[in-house]
Amino acid sequence: MNAKEENIRLDGNSVSSDGGEVEKQSTFKFADIRRSLGEDYGLYELRLLFLTQVGYVPVAAAMLLTTFIEPSTQWCETLKKSESAWTTVKHEEFYSISVDHGFSCGASSHENKALVSSLLMWGALIGSFFCGFLSDKIGRKPVWLGCLMMVTIGHFALAFSNHLPWFAVCTAFGTLGFFCGGYMVTNFVILTEGFELAKSRLLAVSFNGWSLSMTVNALVANYTQYYVPFHGVFAAFGVILTVLGVTTCYESCRWLSANGRHREAKKVALQIVAVNDKRAIDEDDIEVLKWFEILGFSEPTHTEERRTWSTLFKSSRLLKPTVLMCYSFFASSIVSFGFYFSLDVLPGNRFWNQGFMGVSKFALGFTPFILNNFTSKRIIAIFSVGVCWICALLIIPVQYSNNEKWHLVYIALSLIISAGIDPTWKINHLYSAELFPTSVRSMARGVCNAGGRFGSVLAPMIVYLNTFNVLISNAVFAVLLFIQLAMIMAFLPNDSDKDADEMNDE
Repeated sequence: MNAKEENIRLDGNSVSSDGGEVEKQSTFKFADIRRSLGEDYGLYELRLLFLTQVGYVPVAAAMLLTTFIEPSTQWCETLKKSESAWTTVKHEEFYSISVDHGFSCGASSHENKALVSSLLMWGALIGSFFCGFLSDKIGRKPVWLGCLMMVTIGHFALAFSNHLPWFAVCTAFGTLGFFCGGYMVTNFVILTEGFELAKSRLLAVSFNGWSLSMTVNALVANYTQYYVPFHGVFAAFGVILTVLGVTTCYESCRWLSANGRHREAKKVALQIVAVNDKRAIDEDDIEVLKWFEILGFSEPTHTEERRTWSTLFKSSRLLKPTVLMCYSFFASSIVSFGFYFSLDVLPGNRFWNQGFMGVSKFALGFTPFILNNFTSKRIIAIFSVGVCWICALLIIPVQYSNNEKWHLVYIALSLIISAGIDPTWKINHLYSAELFPTSVRSMARGVCNAGGRFGSVLAPMIVYLNTFNVLISNAVFAVLLFIQLAMIMAFLPNDSDKDADEMNDE
């Protein structure tokens, strides 16, 4: 399709390839811009939402491995009395890879747990950068599904890791983290680029699969209590999701258009319309319609400026949102993973604690979508971080008292902080896509996720400081949340600001 044909605009009359006007009888009602959630959520968009979010199940199982990697202190005492207790005594413990290789319940067990956490999180940090860059270069779909496939292979490898030396197992942890980081960058970008309305993207964010994946992870761990079937389940699940993604999902039309591949974007748009079966397109009209008119999207704006990693930091327009979102991911990740890694010190069953945490995070995750009918995303983020900051302050004296009567209060405050940060995560994810143009969107997501992954690297180290003083971690969380709150209040744009939505900027 030549440039002149690409510039044909749809109205009562159309312009022919020789510049003359050609009368058109059709009003092209099917090409109207989408105006409602019902128009934005067709069968294809629902399918893409399901696959991208359910894909978090094997990813969360990998990233949260260390929550079950070390047996409880009480169980370690039991094992000291009888090494056969795993098979002779009824228990609610998880027989992990670390246990199988003899690294648990020893003097260096905490260091080993920190090592595994660091390998996963450093791998995710590097994967976020690399895969975000790769996604902007070669496409959303191949990187998204490639990462999911590699996570699946990683679970298969860990399921049979009893045949591997510990060095090889550690290498598998780092590699698994790398592709988990890549998945968490690209799955959200390909999803949000499939919608026209900001409201639709906010609803998609509210359905973020990480929260329920935490619950699934806890249930599978509680049921299997053994790492071989645990990783086997998630490997098999990953295979199914990868096959479904390859056979039923398409490349992002926005990415194809931003890279000059307009014919492919148009072909994909027609395939999506056929799946949704909502727009009856006459064959005579296909030639004059552009991809975004077929889908009912607004016309994207285009710039000839060449954008790279450095653009995010050299452009004054992009520097502020880059720094803001990177820190917001960083602080939110430290707080979230800090409480994930503290599950073993919370009173009660760690499986049920994580399961309940996941359900509560999922439920609270819908508050941005509901509250956005009455207020802006910025106000929702301020409220969410503010509540978590107050609870982080309140938990310090409760923890300092070390009174069993306050255990329930301690658990409640911990769960409120962990679940209460979830609305902020939703806003983080949405803004990390909407504040940046298509040509650098995955790169920006990569930078933001790298900030989050760096936070998750530091989280176990901060929790480890509790061995010196139990108040340190929560004090650090309170300080980080206060800084995040101040930055959001000062720099996060309102929904009505012109820089708040760059989704149509190529």
